[in-house]
Amino acid sequence: MNKKTIISLMLGAMSMLPASAQDGWFVDVGGGVQTIFSSDASKLDFGKRLTPSYRIGVGKWITPVYALRLQVGGYALNGMSTSEGLYLRDPQTDGSVYGPHDPVIDNVTVRPDGTYRHYLRYVNAHADFMVSLSRLLLSGQGKFDVLPAVGLGYARTFAYRGTAATNSLTANFSVLAKYKATKCLDVNLEIGSALMPDHFDGRITGKMYEPTLGATLGLTYNFNASKVCAKKERSRKQHREAVVDTVYMVERIVERPIYKERIVEKPVAKKQNPFRLASISFAYASAKPSEKQNVVFENIVEYLKQNPSARIRLDGYADKATGKAKTNLMLSIRRTDSVRNILIERYNIAPSRIEAQGIGSNAQPYENNNLNRVVIVTAIPE
Repeated sequence: MNKKTIISLMLGAMSMLPASAQDGWFVDVGGGVQTIFSSDASKLDFGKRLTPSYRIGVGKWITPVYALRLQVGGYALNGMSTSEGLYLRDPQTDGSVYGPHDPVIDNVTVRPDGTYRHYLRYVNAHADFMVSLSRLLLSGQGKFDVLPAVGLGYARTFAYRGTAATNSLTANFSVLAKYKATKCLDVNLEIGSALMPDHFDGRITGKMYEPTLGATLGLTYNFNASKVCAKKERSRKQHREAVVDTVYMVERIVERPIYKERIVEKPVAKKQNPFRLASISFAYASAKPSEKQNVVFENIVEYLKQNPSARIRLDGYADKATGKAKTNLMLSIRRTDSVRNILIERYNIAPSRIEAQGIGSNAQPYENNNLNRVVIVTAIPE
């Protein structure tokens, strides 16, 4: 199985995954600097070891917490070599095995101490498993998030200035911090490392691996969130058009009565106001609805099916008599997340039709304390 087949299978598997409650599909791009910790690399000034690095990736959230990503990155690395070691494509051999003579030495300047620079050009494609710590630990819906990632990949070193072309399997690790600039666009900073095998630079020195380390600044575009942005813009536009039409009718009726009968026969539909659709109650300190609440979910889903342009808002609460305010806030967020996930994963409701917020115990919708362990569902007709 060649590398093209492996990449095709990865993309095919990702396309079969359902869109999640987080962001569905996303792409990220970035650029920055990197270095390699190969044998003798420390003999080169650190500033000269820094080289450009670029990345582009595509991924998909499989749950609100976990995502898969396929990323391609790399470009250039600077290492150092000496006459000690074995070198791939030794010109003094048949050109296909390792030998004591480095073909790079004929293409670079040798320093007085016998060291010389290795110029590498490479690309690394890897599949990663990512975790949203904000969602996992805090059930958060804020603007900041930290996403550690781990994956396996394939690296190709290209023949360049004497360095031989090589193929390698890699282990990849990274931490991505992102800030949600808009609903569709995140600004991100990714610090990543790839463990390259000893032969990656065409030289064998006996090390198990040679790690790289890089930092890149970039952007992430969330496709599923872009649909929400577009829908809100259409809603605003429709609202503006409805207001204009209403004013036009009034003016025509007042100023030119001859048009009155024709205009009244085609009135603009009056927009319905939001109203309370349902309440989903929870047990003490629990964020999981009981099976008794299934009939409530069925009623919510039936309303959304009968009104395909309508949306709902989930307001989560916790009772004020128990727990601290911060604990109650996190509990209310988990309750809204639980209801939202059930509607999306069990009933296939589009994430863009559901708004959710945790209110905690700062507000209490009911006088009876026990009734405030609840998520209130508000219908928002279009």
